[in-house]
Order: sequence, then C-alpha cells, then structure tokens
Amino acid sequence: MIETVWNTFGTISYFIEGYFFYRVIGGFLEQKENRILRLSAYIFGSMVCTIVIFPQDPVNITLNLPLFFLMLVLGFREKMLVRISIILMFFPIIIAVNFLVVDIIGHMVIVPVTAGNETLNIILSNLMNLLPLGFWYGFQKILKNRAEGIVRTLYNKAWYLLDMVCLASLCAVISFVYYTPAQTYKVWIGMTACILTNIGSIWLVFYMAKSIRADMEGKNLKLQRDYYGQLEENQLKLRKFKHDMNNHFLVVSGLLEEGKTEEAKEYFAKLSRQFETKGRNFCKDSVVNAVLNTKYEEAARLGIDCQYQVDIDSLLFVDSLDVCTILANTLDNAVEACQKIENKEKRKISVKARCTENGYFSYEITNTKIGETKERKGKFLTTKEQKESHGYGLENVRAAVERYKGTMSIQYNEESFCVTIFIAASGKWSP
Repeated sequence: MIETVWNTFGTISYFIEGYFFYRVIGGFLEQKENRILRLSAYIFGSMVCTIVIFPQDPVNITLNLPLFFLMLVLGFREKMLVRISIILMFFPIIIAVNFLVVDIIGHMVIVPVTAGNETLNIILSNLMNLLPLGFWYGFQKILKNRAEGIVRTLYNKAWYLLDMVCLASLCAVISFVYYTPAQTYKVWIGMTACILTNIGSIWLVFYMAKSIRADMEGKNLKLQRDYYGQLEENQLKLRKFKHDMNNHFLVVSGLLEEGKTEEAKEYFAKLSRQFETKGRNFCKDSVVNAVLNTKYEEAARLGIDCQYQVDIDSLLFVDSLDVCTILANTLDNAVEACQKIENKEKRKISVKARCTENGYFSYEITNTKIGETKERKGKFLTTKEQKESHGYGLENVRAAVERYKGTMSIQYNEESFCVTIFIAASGKWSP
C-alpha cells in the first residue's frame, strides 16, 4: 500500500514538473488556441522534462529529441528557426539536469543507502523527483514576464549566433551520455558547465532583445527631437514674421499702388512658402507622426514630391516602435532612390498607411527610381559606398513584419519600386 502511495506521488510530481516546464517554454513562444493541441503539447512536455537519463543511455536521449520537437509543433506557433533555437537552448539543460540527479543522487546516495530495502528505495526515488521539479519551478519564477515578446524582437542573425553557442552544449551533452566513462563523476563538471552555458545563453537573449529595443527607441526619440526642433524653428520664424508684418504690408501696398499686381502676388507666394508650417498632423500617434514629418521635410528639401495618405488614429495591436521601423527604413530607401534621379520633376514618393479597429494594418510605399535594382537570394543589395554598414533596411522591415506573422511583398520595374505590407490583428504580441 505504501509503495502505491509513493508511486502515485511520483507520478503527480512528474506532471507538476511538466506543468512548470510547459510554462517556461510558453514564456518564449505563443501558444496555440486549440485546447487539445495544447494538452497534447503539455503531455509531451511532461515526458520530455522527466525522462530518466542513465550513463551510456543512447535510447532515452535519442527518443527525447523528437518528442521535444513534437511538443513545440503541436502546442506553439512560431517559425522553424525559433523552434530549433528553443530546442538547442533547453534540451542540453534537460538532459544534464536529469543525468546529474540520477547519477549523483540515485546511484551515489539512494542505491547504497537503500540496499536490500525496496520500500525505502521507492520512497527516496520518488522524493528525488522533487529536485528537477524545483529546478523548473525556480526557472519559471525567474523568467516570469521577462520572456514576453523576446522571440519577436530578435532578428534571425541573433538566433543564428545563439544557435552556434548552444549547439556546442548539445553536442557535449550527447557525447557525455553516449560515452560516459566508468567513473561517471568525470563528466559532472562538463554537464554542469553545459547547464550554466545555456542558462547564460538565455540571459544573453534577454540582453540582446533589450539592446535592440533600446536602439529602436533611441532612433525614434531622435526623430521626435528633430520633429519638435522643426516646430520650434517654425515658431521662431513666425514670431519674426509678425515683427516684420508692417514692413511686408508696406511693400505689398506699394506694389499694388504702382499697379504691379503680379509682383505683389509673387511676394505673397514667397511669404507663404517661407512660413509654411512644418508641423503637419498626419496621424494621432506622436511617435509615428514625428517619423512621417521628419521624412516628409527631408524629401521636400531634396525636391521630391511626397504624397501621404495616412489613416492611423491609434496603434491597437502593432507596437509603435515596429511601425516606425517600417516607415523610417522604407522612406529612407525611397528618398535615396529618388535622389539619383536628375530630373526633379520625376522624383515622387507615394505613401498609403492604415490601421483599423477591426484588426489590420496595411502599408504601401511607391517611389520612382532609375537604374538596375540588384537582388541576390531574395535580398536587395545596397548601392551605397559603405556596403558593410548599409543594406539592412528592408531586412529590418521584413523582421518587424514577421514578428506579427504579416506579409511583405516587393514589386519593381525600371521606373518604380513598391513595398506592400499587411499585418492582421491575429498576429499581435505583447512587447
């Protein structure tokens, strides 16, 4: 009877451990809405994190890898690169923790202590399950609310870099299990190092995501400062204009008295152009409006005919930083392309953007151009001289769109270049 009770306790502890492990993975990846799929993923996850790993045990470690992959496919929505990265980050930790618990506590403590006492062996073996359970509980507590949005903040290159580090830990862990020496304590330090390496890699993910977001916020703050600087400059000009208003009226009055109507009209036109307000209100979001104004003024200075049709009252499901990434990079590319056109009358940019309450964000930008558009393996090559520091604009835009599972299409011919983006609310995320 007592053995049954303790075995039941052990089974319950397995599922509790699986719950905390599922929560850890769910902190990084977006869960699917189907409850059956989520339940299946939870069951597979419980099997993955509680599997017993013995020295020289190729069977369990080999079977555990496809089970982990199946868990991620069934229960979570994310691109394949991220799923592979999650496996590379967490699989070595799972294997190393379970191996060390079984080898140190099981073989070195429980087996000698319970020699000949089966009941005590069952009790201590089930109590041993609390160690990995506590590990994943603590992991889940530490990661709480820290992992949200990280997956969709990182670019693909960051994931590739992370994978290279974690792949070394994976190979090391598999080697330690496959070729465990008779004196198993010799691999304890290596196993512990793999755990610490991958935990450090996870913290590196947090740091990279924080740095990327801070960089995006810094760029947008600069655009806002430029925008408000333009407003301040415009206000100063208006104050000077009011101070000189009597003089302007005298000049116009003199021209009219002399019958020089055309000259008077031209004088008024010059005044209008000189003091035209730069604080255009394209949308209600202050950050996005600052980006649009700054790029509009830049285009105007270069003699580019820039037409905006923007209907963005509020950004309900798309982060303003990502919208600014999309707008700033595509407008920069469009301005750069138009600058190369010698005939200023042919320099044109058309922007159409809309974010609606019923759940979608659409954006289209078209610009005129000359010359060949260079493309290699689906990526557009920069024509700037410092190629090593440029050419990432559209890649950053595509990464921002992919964070929301949106679509981005590019069409071009000899005279124009067009980027179209569509994001549905179903792809929203919490930054």
